[in-house]
Amino acid sequence: MGLVCENGFVLRIRDFAESDLIVTLFAQRLGKRTAIAKGARRLDSRLGGVFDLLNRVEVVFYQRSRLDLVSQGALVEGFSKLKSDLETVSAALSVASLLDRLLSPHQPEERAYALFGSFLGLLEDGGPASCLRLSVVLKLLTLLGHRPRLGACSRCGAKEGPFVFVSQRGGILCADCSQQEGTPISRGVALALDFLLRHPLERAGVIRLSPEEEHLAAEVVDGYVHHLASSP
Repeated sequence: MGLVCENGFVLRIRDFAESDLIVTLFAQRLGKRTAIAKGARRLDSRLGGVFDLLNRVEVVFYQRSRLDLVSQGALVEGFSKLKSDLETVSAALSVASLLDRLLSPHQPEERAYALFGSFLGLLEDGGPASCLRLSVVLKLLTLLGHRPRLGACSRCGAKEGPFVFVSQRGGILCADCSQQEGTPISRGVALALDFLLRHPLERAGVIRLSPEEEHLAAEVVDGYVHHLASSP
């Protein structure tokens, strides 16, 4: 395992020892990597500020079986506008946390990498944080093999509600088919989520949800993510 130069997004950082950082990166070609950046927390470190959360960075590191070793690092994009707004940065951090939880170490996921980059770029340009977050999470789940079924009952195909979303089934069930507890969801919210899943991120702003519908949509999506992350 030799020296590698990669672009990546900073998903997580942890203090280590007196002045080091443990950095979790989503690398463009090599997937999720965890590396130690020696001395990165020193005031005079050339790595100071490089490994802030959500930054896109260029990193030179030594690949190792468990914990890579950072040799050099440089900031490529800091997304300063995104980080200046609480709602927007919260949306971005929640997606970074999802990636950290669901990505398998050292598994290349170039489509997911490109999608996450597009998401951050749209947030940086002032896109609607809530709908963009829902859209990118649904798309990332699909890329990672966990596409939820939202257009019709996942058992009988019925398209009329009322429905419940059952995380164990990975989709909505109609009243006749549901024998498990789930999250009640209106047909309108189910169709809105299905639209956000199937259409490009750039069209997320087309969807208009009331605060109550937005809360319900987030409850459904976040509940499904929690189920997947906690499954053995």
